[in-house]
Amino acid sequence: MDIIEAYEYIEKNKEYLFPNDKYSEAALEKALIRSGKSMEALLNTVRFRRPGTVQIISIFPGSLGVDRFYLGETGLGFLKYITFGGLGVWWIADIFTAKNRCRRYNCKKVLEVLGDLKI
Repeated sequence: MDIIEAYEYIEKNKEYLFPNDKYSEAALEKALIRSGKSMEALLNTVRFRRPGTVQIISIFPGSLGVDRFYLGETGLGFLKYITFGGLGVWWIADIFTAKNRCRRYNCKKVLEVLGDLKI
């Protein structure tokens, strides 16, 4: 993928990917450029979670950890469930961080497809 295609991909999906506190646009752009042409079809299969949806889930059934399960964080989701959202404190904090966590999840998914995620 060339630099223009990488930039277009980021711009097209910006609302799902940025801003977040872990991955930068520059890092994602570099990973896209290194990926080559064969990855474009795979990138189109990535299904993004919507940040607004995650925030709504975090507000209503969020005290039961549903938002954490939705983003693939099963361990934290279970812990949040058995503590009733950390007796409400964790639940309230998650309401305010839901969009950022969703965008971080989406970036992680793109980098996993590209094979550029260092775990």
